[in-house]
Amino acid sequence: MLYREDDDDDDDGRRNGMPKASICVQYNFSQTVPASLGVPMRIRLSSASDDALVTVHGERDVLAWSMRRNVAPQRIEIDVTMDYVTGIAICPHNSNVIALVFRLGTRYEAWTYDWVSRTAEDIAAPGTDFHSIQYSPDGRLLAWISGEGIDIWETVLNTHVKTLRDNRKRSNGLPMARFAFTPDSCLIATADRSGRLTAWAVGSWSCIGESKAKRPWDEDGREVVQLVACKGRVVVVSCEVGEPRTWRLTTWWPDNGGRAGFEMNGCAYGCVPRDGSFVATVQLDGGKLRIRDSNSGVCLDQSTQGIAKVDCHREDDHVAVGCRQILV
Repeated sequence: MLYREDDDDDDDGRRNGMPKASICVQYNFSQTVPASLGVPMRIRLSSASDDALVTVHGERDVLAWSMRRNVAPQRIEIDVTMDYVTGIAICPHNSNVIALVFRLGTRYEAWTYDWVSRTAEDIAAPGTDFHSIQYSPDGRLLAWISGEGIDIWETVLNTHVKTLRDNRKRSNGLPMARFAFTPDSCLIATADRSGRLTAWAVGSWSCIGESKAKRPWDEDGREVVQLVACKGRVVVVSCEVGEPRTWRLTTWWPDNGGRAGFEMNGCAYGCVPRDGSFVATVQLDGGKLRIRDSNSGVCLDQSTQGIAKVDCHREDDHVAVGCRQILV
């Protein structure tokens, strides 16, 4: 159960004999990785649609989880030779189809795979450093980071549309770290390793705005963990390596150029939902879940007990808490 933090309204309520306001949490499913599958428990990568979740474990093991039925996950047998999966995305309109980018030897490849019919399709020429693949919300485009840019493909015709790549003078040659589509699939927001944020119009592929950090993040050892593009703003969760780690939420409004941020004190991990309405953090003190307003940082709700042993690992820019990813 999550309880709302103390405020004036809650004080009045307690004086009148009313309990603190609370929210109930209902799980769509509660399953663990069956030992019989022989795959590592820890989720390394994940992607979700309305009715399914796919997760990557170890180097290349992929599981499919139903979000509609409380059943054990199914192992996806992928008939493609690969060494290490670097990105996975589930199609928003057909949960049978997943897209993968992976490393094979020294080269990287991108494929789509229908895991029900077990049909695979090579969708791009081999390249370098493919990762962070995702579909646009309307399912029309498929994109992934490739070196210093973002490769964008049209899914119906399986054709290359554009490679978004900044002028090296503007980006200082730093590669993209994260990107995201807006919910209407009309814009793409990006973040590079310096904390520079950009917005691109889908279709014209023109850069319509940028925002630089006052001090480059890479100089401070700060890394982009998550980027969400929502209506009118871009929200970024970043983490500065150190003991203890420091976590920060940055919000940029492309329309007016405003940019703001705040430190998430005592945080071991943080993430935001697609609409950017709040930020969920797991606290260092006992692993408590805290829900904060993404604009002000004010704590709205927190759990009364720790939800996970706080044990953060960094691997390929993905974070796990208590050997699980925290998904919102």
